[in-house]
Amino acid sequence: MNRVLAVILLCCSAVLVYSAQADVFKDATKGWGRDISSEYFGMTFHGLVPLPSGKYPTTQWPQPPINFSSIRLWDTTTRWADIAPNPGQWDFERLDRFVGVSAKHGAEVVYVLGSTPRWASARPDESCPYGLGCSAEPVRMAHWEEYVRRVAKRYRGRIRAYELWNEPNVVDNFPNRGAMKGYFFTGSVAQLVEMARVARKVLDEEDPAAILTTPAIVNAPIILDQFFAAGGKQYVQAVAYHFYSSSDVNFVEQIVAIRTIMERHGAGQLPLWNTEAGFPVYPERESLPPGAQRLTRDEAAARMAQVLILGAAAGLDRFYYYAWENRLMGLVGFNGEPLSGFDAMQKVQKWLLGSRMAGCSSLGNKMVRCDGENAGQRFVIAWADTPINKTIPLPPGWRVASVEALLGTALIQTKTDRRGNVTLLIDKAPVRVLLAPVQH
Repeated sequence: MNRVLAVILLCCSAVLVYSAQADVFKDATKGWGRDISSEYFGMTFHGLVPLPSGKYPTTQWPQPPINFSSIRLWDTTTRWADIAPNPGQWDFERLDRFVGVSAKHGAEVVYVLGSTPRWASARPDESCPYGLGCSAEPVRMAHWEEYVRRVAKRYRGRIRAYELWNEPNVVDNFPNRGAMKGYFFTGSVAQLVEMARVARKVLDEEDPAAILTTPAIVNAPIILDQFFAAGGKQYVQAVAYHFYSSSDVNFVEQIVAIRTIMERHGAGQLPLWNTEAGFPVYPERESLPPGAQRLTRDEAAARMAQVLILGAAAGLDRFYYYAWENRLMGLVGFNGEPLSGFDAMQKVQKWLLGSRMAGCSSLGNKMVRCDGENAGQRFVIAWADTPINKTIPLPPGWRVASVEALLGTALIQTKTDRRGNVTLLIDKAPVRVLLAPVQH
């Protein structure tokens, strides 16, 4: 996940352009009301199985009330290149342990296929994020088929979903491969589709119930469009995308863009999974990459909460945060100490689990309101890009029962007028206003 910053800086160029009058929050969330279950919340853990390098600490599974229904295996030393470092040599020890830990805690596993071993690579001397050769397609598709078959057979019924590849780009969109330095995939759209065909064929033979997703594309909706146009839709059962975003607006713009492509190719019924997203916090002593924002831990936690809420309202079926103990985006520190993101994740799970979102809308001036209900009790969640006292209209016949902040336990001052509207100070950190029926 070394291209996070570039993703955040460039993502705005890859989405639909909205007029000043349009409400992209309303467009993205309209008609997606459904109960939010634990399946929505997923996580990437680097250190559930200790790394020999000690790069990440050994991670303990989170304790209730925070929990995750599934994990995604990436940056876990479980790539194809890790489990098959040499021809004929297979080492499943780490993958066995990850799958075992997940099963112990009742969590599903999403395994990311790919990252070619150098010996199997079509371009073994090509630089890639993890060394040499790993971004190329396999030199022989038989290598790919054997890899997928060995994994599918070994973990039948235990790995429930396979992601075709992590953050591919395609040579079709570049003048030459020399311009693709640092990408996770440097092959063609046709090669991605062929790998999808082979992977689905193998899964049908070894583990028919397993889901195969699209490649998890980032910052490039055009690749999903190309993948579907080349016939890839027939082999996948879910769409995976990495919704890294520069703002709440950009997050929902991307969702609208991806759903537009899905509908155009007759894939609107497929589940849409956000299999990676996060918000980096660069230490003060560390120079910022060009164009990056310097977020505090609290600001990053607030941004995470915003997109989790918006994703649920926009009908994302799953949301995998990256990553639990990541140096820049983690919810816990190196020694496992909870950070602001931990508290925010716990609070958002409390707010959303069992809830049904009715939709979100812009309140103007970079303010957002989302409505929902849980067991018959209605609520409003609101936030703003900069602190502001805002009057929020309440549904007729309802009053404020309580107000809860995302972080901390400080009492939020509110004022209710004769019409039942509530005024409160809101900022980047979402606030939930619980409502109760007016007693007559």
